[in-house]
Amino acid sequence: MFFFPYRADINLYKIPLLTILISLLCIGVYIAQYSNEVEVREKAVAFCEQPFTPAFTEILIKHSGQARVRDCLDTLLEIHLSQDRETLIKKLAASIGATPGVVHADLSEYYAEALDETYREFSRTVPALLTAELWYPPRSWSVDRMLTAAVAHGSWLHLIGNLFFFFAFAATVEIIVGFVLYLGVFIMLALGTHVVYSLATIMQIEPLPTVGLSGVIMGMVALFTFFIPTAKIRCFLWLVVFFRRLSIPAWILAVWYIGWDVYSQVSGDSSAGINLVAHLSGAAIGLTLGMLLFREKRHWARGLIPSKR
Repeated sequence: MFFFPYRADINLYKIPLLTILISLLCIGVYIAQYSNEVEVREKAVAFCEQPFTPAFTEILIKHSGQARVRDCLDTLLEIHLSQDRETLIKKLAASIGATPGVVHADLSEYYAEALDETYREFSRTVPALLTAELWYPPRSWSVDRMLTAAVAHGSWLHLIGNLFFFFAFAATVEIIVGFVLYLGVFIMLALGTHVVYSLATIMQIEPLPTVGLSGVIMGMVALFTFFIPTAKIRCFLWLVVFFRRLSIPAWILAVWYIGWDVYSQVSGDSSAGINLVAHLSGAAIGLTLGMLLFREKRHWARGLIPSKR
């Protein structure tokens, strides 16, 4: 069962300009990401359709079992997307060079040189992946990347789903706290969720980079619920073949979303590639900001709820 929010039943007396601008920014960034991905793929395919050198052919056969265009793409794009290409090339060469009956060090060095040379030719033809320049590598602690990762996304579905959630909750938060404070809240959520993610993955050998607005969104959900927990959120309810529209109090949705994330985190169910740490830390940061900075706004925020007749 899934609740998909799309609008809050709130009297918005102003246009949530910053929410709209952030949404447009996310759309623009992903259009650039998508265009870049198409270009990377096309130029990578064109490169791999050319005849391979004998050394690279041998590398592909030992690494993938065959020397096809797909094997070339998989190998070179893996290097292209790596955060430490030199180390990855040496690691691949060492695994290929581990052949019984030969001198491992000499053969590994030969494969590393051949792979490095082929990749250098590849990188002169194929542009860098824009998504990899925007995502947040948790060991970088880069403030710039924390912000760019928040507005970058992994797919059209990821983007569209996030923007529905974002507008349903964040537009009201902007009206309640005002343009300037809202921008500060957005930045604090973007930075805070990525800092927590870095801390949570500090013991992992190869922590995955992250993109997406979901950590910020969960912070907005928490703030919205802090301000007006009884406000209704219009949702699509989807359950296998069952589909309908309904309105649900914000606090129930918040409990549902956060509870499901807690369950997934505890059970280790992260097969969908969801950054549960960002979700949960975003909710915690949003609630904390509400309690510390915006307690006085709760009273008049209730006036945004339409009166019953």
